[in-house]
Amino acid sequence: MLHFPLLRTRRLTVQLRELSITDSIVIAAIPDHQQEASYTAFLRYVLSKDKSTPPDPACWTVQERMLAVCHYLSSVLEDGPDLSLGASHYSDYLSYASDISTPAVSHTIELGEVVDEAWRIKHFTGAMAESIERLLGELPDISGRLHWLLGGMAAQLVRKDEAVPDPMEGEDTYDHFLLNRMRIIGAYPASDFAALMTHYMNGREKLSHLFNIEFSDEGLVALPKRGLAGGLPPARFPVHYAISNLAKELGRRHDEPGR
Repeated sequence: MLHFPLLRTRRLTVQLRELSITDSIVIAAIPDHQQEASYTAFLRYVLSKDKSTPPDPACWTVQERMLAVCHYLSSVLEDGPDLSLGASHYSDYLSYASDISTPAVSHTIELGEVVDEAWRIKHFTGAMAESIERLLGELPDISGRLHWLLGGMAAQLVRKDEAVPDPMEGEDTYDHFLLNRMRIIGAYPASDFAALMTHYMNGREKLSHLFNIEFSDEGLVALPKRGLAGGLPPARFPVHYAISNLAKELGRRHDEPGR
């Protein structure tokens, strides 16, 4: 059995445990394009039951989830704590100096007025990201990075004193709310959308911690830390990196081609 160092941030203290073979098979079966769903399932499996139960990882920020996944990967992969990512390494992306102590769910900051309304922004949680992921293909002519950008804006931006559904309400209430909100924001006049997007990007910068997160055609990526030379590429940290070949083989149907 593998043992993992305690993971501590200003908000979380987490002990991880090794995946069981059955857990590994379940994770291996999640399609590659469902990274946020795989993160939630993976983290729920690997959170140790020997310690006081931490908050559901769906309620963590997307940066905290990425940190916990990388903490596991750094203990199971051969290249150790500073994971190799081709031309770059894990340390090129992680910044503990930008950790936070504010609540992930309830904390918001003011952005100012856009389109005659006062807006605020809140942290981007795993449950929000999963909802955006589930809604892929639901908006005609919207895909890739634009889908994720609209989803991020719809999920993180709230009007002053506005009540919105809890992202943990999942595929019914929250997904319906988010899809409708994405449609509304996507229908803004171009100048109004540009103004709201500028406020969103500025607010997201103020909430940034641990990793500098950006949207890509495939979903969330981490950008290299500022000041690094060499034009390093954005990075993704799929949980499938943690799944053994044995688990992948045992989970493959006999009529399924090799992957």
